[in-house]
Amino acid sequence: MLQIIIDLVLLVWLIMLTLYVIKNKNIYTKKIINKRSIRSKRYILFYIILSKNENINISNKTIEDAIRRSVKELLGNMWLEISNPKVVFYDPNKLQGIISTNRAGYKVVIASLPLVKEINNTKVLIVATRTTGSLKRAKKLMSM
Repeated sequence: MLQIIIDLVLLVWLIMLTLYVIKNKNIYTKKIINKRSIRSKRYILFYIILSKNENINISNKTIEDAIRRSVKELLGNMWLEISNPKVVFYDPNKLQGIISTNRAGYKVVIASLPLVKEINNTKVLIVATRTTGSLKRAKKLMSM
C-alpha cells in the first residue's frame, strides 16, 4: 500500500514538472555559438610498430581504411562520420604519419588506434604520440 502511494506521488510530481516545462517552454537546446569550433581540425601524430623486423609496403589508403574500421568497430557509423579520420601524410621509411580529424572526434580516433591489429596480413600496433592544431606544427614535430 505504501509503495502505491509513493508511486502515485512521483507520477503526479513528474506530470506537474512536464506540464510546467511545456507551459513555460523551458526546453534548453545546446546552440552552437561558434561554427569554427566544429570545423577546426586536429592532427594526430602516430607511428607504427611491426610485429617482425620486416619492411612491408603500407600505403596511406590501407592505414586509413584500418583506422576507419577500428573507429566503426569501437563506436559505430555515427562516430565514424563525426570524426572522419584521414591519413594526411605517411612516411614509410620512418613508419610515422599524421591523421587529420576534427575537434569533436579526435579522442575517438586516439581511443580506436590500438584496435588496429593487422594491416596487409601483418600484425601492427599504431601508437598516437602527439595531437596538434595545425598541420605545419605536426610536420615540424614529425621531422624531429
